[in-house]
Amino acid sequence: MLLFDVPVNGSLLELYLGAALFIAATLALGLLISTIASTQFQAMQMGFFTLMPSVLLSGFAFPFEGMPRAVQWLAQVLPLTHFVEILRGVILRGAHLGQMRLPLLKLAGLLVLMVAFAVARFRKRLD
Repeated sequence: MLLFDVPVNGSLLELYLGAALFIAATLALGLLISTIASTQFQAMQMGFFTLMPSVLLSGFAFPFEGMPRAVQWLAQVLPLTHFVEILRGVILRGAHLGQMRLPLLKLAGLLVLMVAFAVARFRKRLD
């Protein structure tokens, strides 16, 4: 905001709270990936495999409404899709987090599901 002189119409605290939830959901996705991968290299490849679709399907680069319905459903599983909606709401419209309830609940749901799947998949090994 100070460096690039970008106006933020909403509260910075609310933006930070939304960002914290996004970071937690993204870390949970990384945790899930690490339980699936056998090696560090495989985990890095899976991480890159989820990074590009996240950017392309989130509505950040291309309009979300212009995507086919099946791709929109796939994008709903990616945390960045919901965070972009929160960013646009808080920065552009000055929306409060109460008004951004649906994307926040989706992010929280993704966080809980991914942590639950990661815990269920976790196996302690001594290799």
